[in-house]
Amino acid sequence: MKILHIALPSHFTEGMLYQENVLIDMNRKDGHDTTIITDVYHYEGSELVEGPEEDRIMENGARIIRLKYDRVLFSDLWTEKIQKCRRLKKYLDEIQPDTILYHGVCGYEMMDVAKYCKEHPECLFYMDSHEDYTNSAMTFASKTFYKIIHGHFVHRALPQVDKILSICKESDEWLGDIYGIKADKIAFFPLGGKIYSLDQQKECRKAIINKYALPQDAIILAHSGKLSAGKKTADLIKAFSRIKSERLALFIFGSIPSDMETIIRPLLEAHSRIHFMGWKVSEEIEKFLAGVDLYCQPGEQSSTFETAMCCGCVNMTYPHDSYIDSTYSDCDGDNYFFVDGEEDMVNVFNQILENPMILEQKKAKSFAFAKLQFDYEVIARRIYQ
Repeated sequence: MKILHIALPSHFTEGMLYQENVLIDMNRKDGHDTTIITDVYHYEGSELVEGPEEDRIMENGARIIRLKYDRVLFSDLWTEKIQKCRRLKKYLDEIQPDTILYHGVCGYEMMDVAKYCKEHPECLFYMDSHEDYTNSAMTFASKTFYKIIHGHFVHRALPQVDKILSICKESDEWLGDIYGIKADKIAFFPLGGKIYSLDQQKECRKAIINKYALPQDAIILAHSGKLSAGKKTADLIKAFSRIKSERLALFIFGSIPSDMETIIRPLLEAHSRIHFMGWKVSEEIEKFLAGVDLYCQPGEQSSTFETAMCCGCVNMTYPHDSYIDSTYSDCDGDNYFFVDGEEDMVNVFNQILENPMILEQKKAKSFAFAKLQFDYEVIARRIYQ
């Protein structure tokens, strides 16, 4: 089968663990002829870098095609917002895909894809949505732009779309509010991860304990991302610093934005039990998480949430609606620690120190649920049907 991913604004970067990366890996693992068409930007560390147009085969055997947008109204802003790329049609005709997954419910080119699928009704056409009000249409002007401009593209394309694949309840609501898309057109398609076996988890934990000279009964915590104010990193470190037990160790991966440097850096340097690892590629983080007990996400949502579950961690998280909903829990949220602020985090740390069995029980529930819902090997196959 020929699978085509169209991710024009995604800044696709090899070696990351974003959804399109892992889906492509899984498509190749299943033996499919797989291509991604994306823009000319990629990340080098935490920096976004512009590269050349290209057409080549990646290490995993998938084809990557990088294209520049067509210039729109002689403006960089309009060019980036409209996402028009007339050469996409040529590649659709050349590749002749059996399934198309168009990443993001925005952009001019969804109309060209819909036209292709109308002419080739045997081709499955999916779009995925990661949008919600924490990352899209956050101002009146932006909301109006999405509704009018992208809304026009969406409703021209929608009759040919088999399903819009949404990662969470917030995205469902956003799609309904912005574009008026009905629930029967939307299917749950979560972010996920690679499942690490219990034996792999034990080996990864042992490696961390040995490398960092931690006690055998250590409780290993991790936190990651671009450490903006919304991540609540400072609150996490302050809560952690109030717990004096040598059994607790906190590992932080990511980059510190300039506006947070004077806040976060002194907190990091004040505690020997906090290890700041700097920016790491996602595969390094994934292997590390397989040895972690508690992944700390007290602020905004992150794709690492599901990755951590697949690695055997339990999440300590703000109670976002999706995490309480049945799509993320089959036991009323008892597979997570929910926190809202520093005091809640302190209470969790004390609780798991006093009764480690609570931590182990939640880890077991979380991992069991991850194997059912968040295994990318299973998720990837949903676009073949």
